[in-house]
Parts: sequence; structure tokens; C-alpha cells
Amino acid sequence: ADAVLATSIFHFGEVSIAEVKEALRAAGQEVR
Repeated sequence: ADAVLATSIFHFGEVSIAEVKEALRAAGQEVR
């Protein structure tokens, strides 16, 4: 379900992939 939500957010251009990766890093998640 999370992947579907993420896809819809990217599709509508609400959040850039770079912003998401930065937010994940800030939360302590490992990002490729």
C-alpha cells in the first residue's frame, strides 16, 4: 500500500524523489 501511495504522490508532482530521500535520511533510514 505504501508503494501505491508513493507512486501517486510522485505522479502528481507533489514531492520530489530527492525530498523523500532526504526526509528518510533525516529519520535515520538507509537510502540508496
